[in-house]
Amino acid sequence: MIIQINYSMKIKTKSFCILILFVIINFLTITLVHSQMKNYCITYQLSMPNPNTHYFEVEMDVDLLNSTYTFQNTSFIDFKLPVWTPGSYLIREYAKNIEGFAAFSDNNILKSSKIDKNTWRIIKEKNTSLRIKYKVYAYELTVRTSFLDDSHGYANGASVFMYIPQLMNEKYALQIIPHASFEKVSLALPLISKNKYEVENYDLLVDSPIEIGNQEIIEFEAMGIKHTIANYSMDKLVYDKNKLIEDYKRVVTAASTVIGDKHPCKEYLFIIHHLPGIGGGLEHLNSTSCQTSPDVYQNVEKYISFLGLIAHEYFHLWNVKRIRPKALGPFDYEKENYCNMLWVSEGFTSFYQEDILRRAGIIDESSFLRRCSIKIGTIENSPGNKVQSATEASWDAWIKFYRPNENSNNSTISYYTKGGVLAIVLNCIIIDATNGQKSLDDVFKLIWNTHYLNENRGFTDDEFLKACEKVAGIDLKTFFEDHIYGTKTIDYKNYFNKIGINYTSEIANKNTPWFGAQIKNRIVDRVEKGSGSYENGINVNDEIISINEKIYNEPDDFIKNKKVGEKIKVKVFRSGKVLDYSILLVQNPNIRIELKPNETNLIKYKRFMH
Repeated sequence: MIIQINYSMKIKTKSFCILILFVIINFLTITLVHSQMKNYCITYQLSMPNPNTHYFEVEMDVDLLNSTYTFQNTSFIDFKLPVWTPGSYLIREYAKNIEGFAAFSDNNILKSSKIDKNTWRIIKEKNTSLRIKYKVYAYELTVRTSFLDDSHGYANGASVFMYIPQLMNEKYALQIIPHASFEKVSLALPLISKNKYEVENYDLLVDSPIEIGNQEIIEFEAMGIKHTIANYSMDKLVYDKNKLIEDYKRVVTAASTVIGDKHPCKEYLFIIHHLPGIGGGLEHLNSTSCQTSPDVYQNVEKYISFLGLIAHEYFHLWNVKRIRPKALGPFDYEKENYCNMLWVSEGFTSFYQEDILRRAGIIDESSFLRRCSIKIGTIENSPGNKVQSATEASWDAWIKFYRPNENSNNSTISYYTKGGVLAIVLNCIIIDATNGQKSLDDVFKLIWNTHYLNENRGFTDDEFLKACEKVAGIDLKTFFEDHIYGTKTIDYKNYFNKIGINYTSEIANKNTPWFGAQIKNRIVDRVEKGSGSYENGINVNDEIISINEKIYNEPDDFIKNKKVGEKIKVKVFRSGKVLDYSILLVQNPNIRIELKPNETNLIKYKRFMH
């Protein structure tokens, strides 16, 4: 069929087609924009208009129609702030820093009241949208808290962002409005638009620390994912950028060999604060915050210790954040989350931080063995090792580890150090039982595949024991009862000798008398169990006036030229009175451990150093 169309009809047809094409393009553009502008049930806004006052300002826009939970039968909504930060087991009462809480709907002020220490209640009426405003005083620069001044801002979610209990599993948006003097935002969350991020749920909001300021940014790729280092310092840092990147790559690549599976992160962020007198780190799902000194890159020992911190916190992205005790998640942000297994979560990570440095070639085998021996010596020279078990230390972290007193060394043990020692010994046991075919790595691989990948949950205490037994192929109940749930001394020599390592132990300072009191500026601040001072009446806070009628300014002079078995007369000032004590100087019991390889079990030794 032939159809004739005149010229005017051609013009009209062409115009019509252009119009249709324009409509289609416009429709697709609008659809694309709307797809990028998701409606979130809560949009958080974090601003800092006057950073020198140390106040973050927070707004929460709550759209109840976009939530999966209906508040139709509720006349109120509660807004809560956590009392602690996961990874740091201490109630910190973040609500103490909240000021000016107010609630609005359509610019109308809503009635609100505080019903307990960390809960603000809003009378909802029939509102479908709410706006919450409050300020957060932030002037504590640790990896667990938040800080803001005119040089930078650092925000930890638990101490800044409130939550609605019914909406903790909803998706949120987070808009950050930096002060005009701050040019950069570092945050390991998916970017929606400039300084606007999508948050999968409240747990991830808490688990994503934020650095805002003019930090130096370094980027590199390892294991197929982007890694970012955000370096904050008040002064320009001096380091070799290429060497720093290479060392980070070596550490993170070595850490990934423990599990040996596909890297679980899409990207990873290191927030590093450089200031005098600070230190430590805190793990997060896709990031970490670490603190160190500005001169860390000019001092070899400091630098190796810093890389150990990086190794420790990075390994946590597997151990704790994904391979975790069942007690550590989902979190209850309003009270303690008790757990028996911090000796695994932190202690095993302490062992692996040293092993990762060895695998990365940062330290050699002899240095690694020396570090293992130091861990063992630290434990065996602590009186608290005979008092508190690894599981008790884990459980009581909330009231003991983070709240030490003058008697802590006599009555407690660090689950970091004790757990690290237990990791070393369990590694020896597994290697010996499997003739070098398996190691502690295989325990982590088993738990990774069984409980994290297949079941998406944490493991129980008993499941961890069974995983160790399955890998080793032997019964480990007695070992766990004696040395993990109990305080029985480990037969180190037996376990090390079986894998080709000589273990020796000797008194560190033979024929050295032991006063047993730690003294600063003539004031006793610790008395150690088993010493003459402990057994014969010296107290913490005593002022030492004289020893054998002589006045000494330096603590070391107290026992200079004295012998083991000698008695000394100590005069102290306590509670307004001068008191006299006779103190027996006993042998200093501290031991020195040494680990050296032998050639009896090369296969097992090589597995230990694989």
